[in-house]
Amino acid sequence: MNWTHRIRLRHLEILVRLCEAGNLSQVAAELHITQPALSKWLKDLEQDIGLPLFERQARGIAPTAHALALQEHARAVIGKLDRAHHAMAQLASGATGTLEIGCSPTVAPVLLPASIQRFRATYPGVMIHVVENSLNHLAPHLLEGRHDVLVGRLEQQTFPHGLRCEALYEDPICLAVGRTHPLAGLRRVTWKAVLAFPWMSPDASAPLRIRLDYELALAGQPAPRQVIASSSVQTNVALLAGSDLVMPVSRGLAEHFEQQGLLRILPLAMQSRGAIGMVWRDGEAESEHAAYFMQCLRLAC
Repeated sequence: MNWTHRIRLRHLEILVRLCEAGNLSQVAAELHITQPALSKWLKDLEQDIGLPLFERQARGIAPTAHALALQEHARAVIGKLDRAHHAMAQLASGATGTLEIGCSPTVAPVLLPASIQRFRATYPGVMIHVVENSLNHLAPHLLEGRHDVLVGRLEQQTFPHGLRCEALYEDPICLAVGRTHPLAGLRRVTWKAVLAFPWMSPDASAPLRIRLDYELALAGQPAPRQVIASSSVQTNVALLAGSDLVMPVSRGLAEHFEQQGLLRILPLAMQSRGAIGMVWRDGEAESEHAAYFMQCLRLAC
């Protein structure tokens, strides 16, 4: 008998946790079952599949390549069932469908409003759910089927296998300051001038920070004196007001906030060109709603 006919959702959740934790005792305690019972279940599963899933080690267990492959499928099933539960709830409330969007906070205010407005003109009854986070954080959820499409700054080396991306437009970074900053309003600034002030920027793993480090290398400049590490767009813009901070930011986002009178862009040319784009699952046909929203993104650019 095919072993997949006997497996349940809870079994998939257990497998995922075992791969993550690498410890039978820890997972057994989390699930409120005994370790012998969990060990027997795992042994039975391995016998059913006919492949070893974990290597027993002195300090726990290590997933084999078979377990990691099965974990990827398990995550996808779990994610799609969660998505189905959410979709059924929305349909019961009168929605005609759902659209799940993951977006980088640095891109959301610039690209999403026009795209969503265009989408809603055609699909007014579809429930749209937007989640903001870095693409590194959102990409695994996309693989699991929890999102339809991601939008943000593309740094392809950070994307897991199984995802495709398409660049929508170039978006260089720039440097921004508050309206009362000593450098605000100058017609020309130099690297020496901006490096004399304290900086606020994301952590080293953030796509914007990676682009900034590349820009500094191209300009032959040392690392700035960073006093605040933050990826919160709203917090960072608020911190610029009345401060001497310098902030690297996506050019499109900076222009958005400059039009609102919340910051000033410094006239210091950048040599590198990053790209804003969208990401979706490879080898899987987009839903009608996802395909149209992706077209809305293209038109908005």
